[in-house]
Amino acid sequence: MAIKCTVTTDLQAKDTNGYSGIQKHVEHDEKINHTNKDIVFSETQFNQYNESQQTREAIDKWNDEHFRDYVEEHDKHQRAKGHAERQYGSVKNYLKRKKKATAVLTIGNMAVQSALMKQFCPVTSYQKEKLPDGTTHLVFKLKDQQGQPIPDNIAVAKQFYGCFNRALIHATANNVGWKPNKTHQQRINVGDYLHRGRYATNNDEMGISHIHYELATFGMTRGGKKRAAHVTNSLNQALVSLHQAVTGKTVSGRAAIKWYRTNMDQFALKCLEDELHQTYQVPENKKILDFERKTEDDKTLQTGLSMEQLKAQHQEIADHQKAVNALQGQADNLNSQNHDIQVQVERVTKNLKAIYEATTGHQAVDKDGNDLSPLEMANGITGTVKSAQEGQQQAEQDANAAKAQQKAAEEQQKQQEQQLAQQRQQLQTLQNQLKDANDQLKERKQQRIKAAQQEIDQNDLTYSDDQSITVNEDNVAEMEQELDSWRQEQRADWEKDKQNHQDELDNLNQEITTARTKKAELSSTNQQLTTQNQQLQATNKTVQNQIDGYKNQLINTIVENDPTHKVEQPLLQPNEVAQEIQTDTGRQQHFRQTLKYLMDTATKSLQKIKNKATEFIKQVTKTLTTPSTKESNQPISNLHSAQLDTNSIRPSKHPFDHHKERQLENDPIIKLKKAILLANSQQLKQADKQIKNSITKQIDNDYQF
Repeated sequence: MAIKCTVTTDLQAKDTNGYSGIQKHVEHDEKINHTNKDIVFSETQFNQYNESQQTREAIDKWNDEHFRDYVEEHDKHQRAKGHAERQYGSVKNYLKRKKKATAVLTIGNMAVQSALMKQFCPVTSYQKEKLPDGTTHLVFKLKDQQGQPIPDNIAVAKQFYGCFNRALIHATANNVGWKPNKTHQQRINVGDYLHRGRYATNNDEMGISHIHYELATFGMTRGGKKRAAHVTNSLNQALVSLHQAVTGKTVSGRAAIKWYRTNMDQFALKCLEDELHQTYQVPENKKILDFERKTEDDKTLQTGLSMEQLKAQHQEIADHQKAVNALQGQADNLNSQNHDIQVQVERVTKNLKAIYEATTGHQAVDKDGNDLSPLEMANGITGTVKSAQEGQQQAEQDANAAKAQQKAAEEQQKQQEQQLAQQRQQLQTLQNQLKDANDQLKERKQQRIKAAQQEIDQNDLTYSDDQSITVNEDNVAEMEQELDSWRQEQRADWEKDKQNHQDELDNLNQEITTARTKKAELSSTNQQLTTQNQQLQATNKTVQNQIDGYKNQLINTIVENDPTHKVEQPLLQPNEVAQEIQTDTGRQQHFRQTLKYLMDTATKSLQKIKNKATEFIKQVTKTLTTPSTKESNQPISNLHSAQLDTNSIRPSKHPFDHHKERQLENDPIIKLKKAILLANSQQLKQADKQIKNSITKQIDNDYQF
């Protein structure tokens, strides 16, 4: 069930001191003798302050931006009129003599705070404190019996008050405002008209957490016939200007402040609701706080009272009950005295009646059977005495005595009647007061009935047979006891669920710890793999560079030996035409091919060159070995001696390889060398001529355009 809660925004513009005048009030220094005696100084540590020089400079800058043009125009006008002494000189001088605004934002009261503490904080973390009126309020138990701090309870209190601090600071932030819509094209922030400066949150008062903050205000006057509209730091005009910017309508200051409070109060409660949901992981569909506005028409609404109002109310009820008890005691005493007087009157009347009956011999009643009054009985006795002949003197004495007794009785009765009238008047006064007290008690009982019925309806509580529960004057006490029991059960279920959630949270924390350990191991492995990957990438880059170098060398070789070579069409991209390798496009086409393809192509090109060279060598060798007609019959000269010197023969270090010897015999170069050694001059000339012709032909082919 959501807790009924109101929010109060108190805006003030009293004097020129502003926030500086209340600093001692909000700082809660234990060394200062504060007028507020309900400060829990052990909880002052949870207050948050922002009184930095940077914040003060930010306020001065904001004021300078909003009022500088007005001050300069004013001073210029005064100088033109010859009134230099009326100049402001600066924005700070202009605002120095103006009233400064402060504000207090309070969410709920101490009853709401106690309810939230019971809902979200362990029972062991707080304790009850008595207020002067006898009521109790919950405060956190931050120290043990030896005066040592309790870390767990301090952590609980810090988490709890942190929700209020963040909500209060967020709700009063300068960037809070309205998004663009049909009325206004740009976003409008509250801080454009009511700019928050220094602030202090107070969590240590026996009420509810609240925030005091400084306001720099900016608004525009309406203007009139005598004076045009101009800027002002009036709080009312700032609210009116803000209202007009958001709604497009101009209203009075009273209506503007009512509109502002309506918007900001609901937003502040939403901020606290969000903080509680996030901090304590409350499901989104479960409402914690229900906004309620206290009005004078409905006296049953007790939430939203300030701490001072609530304490005064409790004290007033206690004093009234004390007065009712005292008046009831006085009424009981007066009733007792009245009873004693009535008994005495009845005794005197009874004695007079006995004398009357003894004297006259008749009953003391009239003809209608009604009892005679004391005066009638005295007259009857007197008449009887006068008519009696015997014992006249005694009768006269008896009559005189009766008259004296009657007179004394009448006098006593008169006094008693006067006293009784006074007592009746006092009793009537007491009865009126008692009636008022009963009316108030009845009204309070109606409040209890309404609160109990409201709680039952909100929680859909019914009897065991599903019949609806109706609270009335007869069963309200019983229903309140039942509700207390139900709350205890709900609290027990909540504690059980909380323990289950805590166990689940512990398991999750353990799993998280395991996961973190595994993550650390994976991170280490990942780091190693990353290092290896970087090394491989570097190696791969080096290899790739080498491959690119090899490709360029192979392409250069192919260009040199087979410049018209083209890549086969299947190896090219669609619609791509093969180009000769000696062109840039052909070179790029070859570069995209594999290294093996380029090696094979280069090998083929070199093989062609080799074949041509081998064929040319064979031709030259053939030329050198073909006998010429002129010198075929001439003896061979200039040959080495065929005589073998056996002493020059040395054993070889290498074994004889007939396969290699056969290859050497068939090697064209070896044959060419042998042919050169054995050729005659005619053969050498023919070979030289053949070589020159071949070279000339090759040069002509290479440089032919």
